[in-house]
Amino acid sequence: MNKVRKFKVSVIMNVHNGEEFIQEAIQSVLKQKYQNWELIIWDNKSIDKTSLIISKFKDKRIKYFKSDQFDKLYLARNKAINKSEGELICFLDSDDLWLPNKLSSQIEIMSNNKIDFCFSNYYQIGKRGLNIFSKKAFRNLPSGKIYSRIINYYNVGILTLCIRKEILLRENISFDTRFSIIGDFALVIELSKKGIAYADQKCLACYRSHENNLSKRKMLQVREMRTWFNDLKKEDKLDLEELRNIISLANYHRAKGLAHKLTFFQIIKITLSINNCFLMIRFLIFFMIKVLPTSKSVRKLK
Repeated sequence: MNKVRKFKVSVIMNVHNGEEFIQEAIQSVLKQKYQNWELIIWDNKSIDKTSLIISKFKDKRIKYFKSDQFDKLYLARNKAINKSEGELICFLDSDDLWLPNKLSSQIEIMSNNKIDFCFSNYYQIGKRGLNIFSKKAFRNLPSGKIYSRIINYYNVGILTLCIRKEILLRENISFDTRFSIIGDFALVIELSKKGIAYADQKCLACYRSHENNLSKRKMLQVREMRTWFNDLKKEDKLDLEELRNIISLANYHRAKGLAHKLTFFQIIKITLSINNCFLMIRFLIFFMIKVLPTSKSVRKLK
């Protein structure tokens, strides 16, 4: 068993107009069983009461930076990381929450020097927070060299991610500043090519779904996936199997982004274009649960 080390953890919290939930997010860091951390809050030019709420917290470990210009999310993430002093980097957005054992569990994992990054399962919650009906996000998260697994089925939540800063510096890995949606995905894919991961199957955090979530902007996500995919093709970084997997993944996200606008026959066509049985099934489940009940095209068929 590895001896548990006393790492300093830098918690990166990016916020833009986060007055509704940021107090809960900060409190979830303060309630951590593991206390050797710094919280770097990067305020991306908020115009609401975000700064007033933050000012009420007097803990010296909370370091607040307010940008004088609005940046894309992943440029703002990089700027916050550049202010960090910790050996480990974690992320918590201003509308999400950590459970009290999040850091203590991951410190134990990262005491194994062979592990470059770790992550965990998480609960999906709404505005009212965690309750007995909150669902786990995933099953059977992968550990080890996880690239081939997550390129088929991406299941890493950034709110659970803990990265050894050393690998970011050594491999020159940072967030792609062109993106507003898929930057987390692109960074973890790059990490998974270079490092060893460990997945904790327990839920250590809570991801909050609400009407303002950036990740709901599906069409922008589709465009960014296409940009990322085309860059990889140009750089000739992919073998044939990887190329097929990424095409399937890109078509899956494209299908989800367009699903509300398509006719029944177009749904069939776009489903077949995914060309991956697992992702096709996931899309059809998404379509039947999220799209079909409100689909205008289906009502026309009736």
